[in-house]
Amino acid sequence: MLNYKLYLPLLISLLANTVHADKPDLPSSPAGFEWQWCEDVSVGILRPNQWHFKTQNQNATRGYFITKEPIDDSGEFSTGLSLNVIPNVGKKQGGLASDFARSFVRAAIQDKDSILQIIPPRSAGPAKTFGCRIKTDGTVMHYFLIADDNRDVLYLFMYESPEQEWTSAWNIGQTILQKLYVDFPE
Repeated sequence: MLNYKLYLPLLISLLANTVHADKPDLPSSPAGFEWQWCEDVSVGILRPNQWHFKTQNQNATRGYFITKEPIDDSGEFSTGLSLNVIPNVGKKQGGLASDFARSFVRAAIQDKDSILQIIPPRSAGPAKTFGCRIKTDGTVMHYFLIADDNRDVLYLFMYESPEQEWTSAWNIGQTILQKLYVDFPE
């Protein structure tokens, strides 16, 4: 289970930084990881050594993938993190980015048998966070959403792994998600 007493204070301290034209001076990475900077969206994500990184844009949404398996050939992976940064999500949905995040989690947990964890909504700096963990079709999915209502942007982090590999995969996923770096403009 994710320890939010450790998680959110780190996230809050990182959220308060101003926008940097270049990659900021990120904290030291833990052994076995290095920082992957997503410049277009000012997000730093820990990438395990030997894992793969890919970006993909679809319309205005920017996608980033840190995966155990290479995804260039097949476009698929079994274990890894996806980040979708979605601008104007509230405007498109007729509400706030946080409304969309709340609805996303509600839809993800509709099947009560699949729910493994619900992460209570919280404020984190200028944003709100939401999340859940579910199992579906032999895969465990951990969703963590950061909604910036002021800029109408949603950061949708999805960490997934086959259910039979989840315990060892989550050791890596938890490290990644506990040390996210997100820069919000003032």
